[in-house]
Amino acid sequence: MENLAKGKLAEGEKLLGTFFSMGNPSEMECLGYAGMDFAIIDTEHGPFDTESAMGLVRAAESVGLSPFIRIADVSHKEVQRAVDMGVHGLIAPCLRSLDDMKKLVSLAKFPPLGNRGYIRGRGCGYGYQPWASGSVSDYMAASNDRLLVLPQCETRECYEQIEQVLAIDGIDGIFIGPFDLSISLDMPGDFDNPKFRDSVSRVLEACKKAGKFSFIFSTTVEQAQEYLRQGFDGVAHGLDYVIFTEAYKSELAKIRRA
Repeated sequence: MENLAKGKLAEGEKLLGTFFSMGNPSEMECLGYAGMDFAIIDTEHGPFDTESAMGLVRAAESVGLSPFIRIADVSHKEVQRAVDMGVHGLIAPCLRSLDDMKKLVSLAKFPPLGNRGYIRGRGCGYGYQPWASGSVSDYMAASNDRLLVLPQCETRECYEQIEQVLAIDGIDGIFIGPFDLSISLDMPGDFDNPKFRDSVSRVLEACKKAGKFSFIFSTTVEQAQEYLRQGFDGVAHGLDYVIFTEAYKSELAKIRRA
């Protein structure tokens, strides 16, 4: 399956997605039917192992939804299994140094960008997808091109060297984690603080200058709209379990008022 999210980005479209934590393939299908562009399978805070995550990737693909994954850490096991199962976007949290960033690229991408372990696995139809059936070199180049590697900017260290991070070949963009970034910058949850807004703008402008993609997390509709107006390429809006609960709370309140 092609990377639908990257194809939309190439056409200048803005992407909307969400964090996926509730763990049901049927829910993943429903997000696709709702019109989402991507869903982030959260293996950092969520309950998923490799096998359950792979089932969610399949469910996403079945409804034209790009499966992203947030891994728990930058280790060979976490990265290798995620990319082999065929995710379209790889989000890595809590990175602090340029060496962390380079390690992420090394594990996620084949040579010459990195040193990903070779296999033609589930993500390429075990080598039977047309794009993966050619030479080893062609397969590696296509795999590198199809995968979005998006480290999170959520630490002071990453923020303070964001331009150098974006200069690393193989990093395709940045995903801002506003909560952890605001905590790291000593402004916990103060998203309206002018200093925090300037920090977000700096990361966004660095992405634009480097010609790389910019993603961010939002908690309200108004916040999501504002981020898109500012020029972000993608917004991951809300957490599935929060939106699910709030929707039922709203419906129940309306019924009880009747």
